[in-house]
Amino acid sequence: MSDDEADPELLELLRQHLQGKLIVKEEADTGVLDGAEYVYNQGIDMAIDMRATKAAAQTIYAQMQKKHYSTATWSEHELHPKAKDETSVAFIFTMDLLNFSFWSELPDDERFAIEYHGRRWTGYWSLVAAIQRALEEGELPMSHFKAQQRTDIR
Repeated sequence: MSDDEADPELLELLRQHLQGKLIVKEEADTGVLDGAEYVYNQGIDMAIDMRATKAAAQTIYAQMQKKHYSTATWSEHELHPKAKDETSVAFIFTMDLLNFSFWSELPDDERFAIEYHGRRWTGYWSLVAAIQRALEEGELPMSHFKAQQRTDIR
């Protein structure tokens, strides 16, 4: 699909909206979409492939449906923030910025690991555990972060 072609999914959404059939939950404006749009519009050293992006989104969505995964189940993990507020958004943003650094094809016993609350965490979870421990110890320089209260893992 070129930039000159109409996006059928977008057209369908527009039809639903104009016909009054669209049900949209009111969500908090985090500014993430505005920031992403700015980067997309200003980026000169990169390009985003719309077809590949849609294919990736469809694959992720299908897997989420298959595994009954959602924002609710995401927050059920003992290391993820429980609150649905700005501190959680900041926590998630920080994790997403650093996550690539913790990808590894090494076996579990050879990967970077963090000991946290009596357990050994590797990969993505080592990053989350490190952030949580830094928050608890007051070591993160970001003043808007607060340690998440968790009674289930202490």
